[in-house]
Amino acid sequence: MQESKKKTKNKSVKLKDVQRELWRRGSLSWKLKGSQKLIEDAFSKVKGKLFVCNCSRRFGKSFWAAKKCLERALGGSNQKIKFASAFANDLEEIIIPAFNFLLEDCPPEILPEWQVSRKKFIFKNGSEIQLIGLDRNPNGPRGQFCDLFIFEEAGFINRLDYLYSAVVIPMFKGRPDAMAIMISTPPISPAHPFQIFCKKSEKEGAYAKFTIYEDPEIEQYEIDELRAECLTESDWLREFMVEFVIDANLGIVPEWKKENVQDYNKDEYWRYYHKYVSMDLGVRDKTAALFAVYDFLEAKLFILDEMVMAGPEMTTDKLAVAIANKEKESFGGAEVYRRVADNNNLLLLQDLTTLHGLTFSPTTKGSLEAMINRLRLWVKQGKIVISPKCTELIGCLETGIWKKNRKEFDRSPLYGHFDALAGLMYLVRNVRENVNPIPALYNLSQDSHFIEEKENYETTQNISMIKKMFRLN
Repeated sequence: MQESKKKTKNKSVKLKDVQRELWRRGSLSWKLKGSQKLIEDAFSKVKGKLFVCNCSRRFGKSFWAAKKCLERALGGSNQKIKFASAFANDLEEIIIPAFNFLLEDCPPEILPEWQVSRKKFIFKNGSEIQLIGLDRNPNGPRGQFCDLFIFEEAGFINRLDYLYSAVVIPMFKGRPDAMAIMISTPPISPAHPFQIFCKKSEKEGAYAKFTIYEDPEIEQYEIDELRAECLTESDWLREFMVEFVIDANLGIVPEWKKENVQDYNKDEYWRYYHKYVSMDLGVRDKTAALFAVYDFLEAKLFILDEMVMAGPEMTTDKLAVAIANKEKESFGGAEVYRRVADNNNLLLLQDLTTLHGLTFSPTTKGSLEAMINRLRLWVKQGKIVISPKCTELIGCLETGIWKKNRKEFDRSPLYGHFDALAGLMYLVRNVRENVNPIPALYNLSQDSHFIEEKENYETTQNISMIKKMFRLN
């Protein structure tokens, strides 16, 4: 009995000795559970300066990141490490407890000092780990240099692209082994730059994606409980299946489906169909123009192509040339039935008309909600088909969200103010469905076959002035 206790005690002593040595070496992988080992394995294959992990909730990604910080701090002297979380509250509730748990068995001779006021761990070898809550301290990441930078919940960090390229990368200068790690679940809007970093890192072999089903330690009943707790399907897909989907409550056009993207094949009545150009003008934002045809036989609006220009770089001459070229390419020289644009820059529209022969009618606008509802109805009915060439418009439809007040579109670092989507909204408002331009099909005269639309436009003094300026009927 005593001999058995002695053996157990010896084993315990040996284990503590091994753990102490591993601490001294800065090798802490033995503290990881199954799901975190998957992240560690993916990280070990990365050779560049950025690793991106798109990961399900409940996967232990924050714990893994804290472990990686400690390893870096202990593995070399004077290592400067920054752990930046999207939310300051997470530091207190998740991150600091993770560090404290990891440090429970750290040998006293290498145990770092925790400076509460500075949110910083100070190590005896000169290394430092600084914790930053970006929502309360957006300038916290700045510093002279850095060896490891953690973006925790990167999908919820404002201006992530700017922070990485303009703040973090300059701190890596002269630090050949420096690198950044982005870990997160997908953001509410797929337009967040985190998705861009995911795609870029995937191409470079520095990306990992883990759904809840890949956690080797979770039971099926637990997964079922998690799914039952999700209020919407989009919540489940985003939080646990790590898909980039729009929040169902914030999507501008939640009815949009990828099946609406198709090529358009001309038929024998192509020459009769109405050709449209719709444009949303941008000064600070982008200028986006759509080139479309309304197919009366299909009763569908086909978006054939798009043109996008950066607002600050745009001139009237450049815009006119780009539109004219795109019209020729899209319509093959066929007459444009109508060009419409938002009425925010009447002088530019006048120049396009008088100087370049491109007559644009300033569209009237109902309420934003009414215009979007009409667009959503058309999408739901399958009346809008978009060419794969229209990547900007497709991106806007896939990622466009409202601001929380639902009175205006949110802003995307990739798609700006969703200007192409606004162009589609104006286009749908101005398509004349009840005019069938194919008299030969039914052997009817032009006069008897056309049904004039009574436009329900606001008869304000401003609109009257605009119509007079552009000699509109």
